[in-house]
Amino acid sequence: MMNLLILLAVLGLVVYGLERNHRRTRPGRITGSTNFENRDAARAEADLQAHGIAGRR
Repeated sequence: MMNLLILLAVLGLVVYGLERNHRRTRPGRITGSTNFENRDAARAEADLQAHGIAGRR
């Protein structure tokens, strides 16, 4: 019986600690929710133009 009480107390403290840490962290951002310029396409185009492959229209 004493082992069960100790187990429940430890389990309760672990759950309390996890919940406390979870509330203190900022919520995660959904991918793509930030407003920034994606430069990958511009860089790829510049690389292709530098090699003479793209940009001829």
